[in-house]
Formats: sequence, structure tokens, C-alpha cells
Amino acid sequence: GIVLIAALISIFAVLGGTIVWLIWPVAIPAAFPKIVEMNYIAAQISWWQAVCLCWICGLLIKSSYSSSK
Repeated sequence: GIVLIAALISIFAVLGGTIVWLIWPVAIPAAFPKIVEMNYIAAQISWWQAVCLCWICGLLIKSSYSSSK
């Protein structure tokens, strides 16, 4: 069970991270121009950073979902 959950989280992180990586340079500067200009948020991120971001968010959502049951 745990291996299956870890595999699913990894697959969704790679797919989601790729989508985030493709959308980030367009969406983030358009949504938060001043914050990007002040360098609080990066205007672009690497593919690996996007995958790690999705992986961490997936773990946090899974953790909060598990603890609420």
C-alpha cells in the first residue's frame, strides 16, 4: 500500500511539475507583477524545482487529508 501511494505521488508530481513548469513563466509574472519585480517570487523556475514543489504540495495535501479522517 505504501509503495503504491509513493509511486502515485511521484507520478503526479512529475506530471503536475511539468505543467507548472510550462505555465509558471507566463502566469506568475502576469498574476503578481510587483512581487516578481521585487524578486520575492522567481519569474522562472527549473523543471526540477517545479516537480519538487508539486511533490511537497502533494505530500502536504495527503498528510492533511489523512489526519482529518
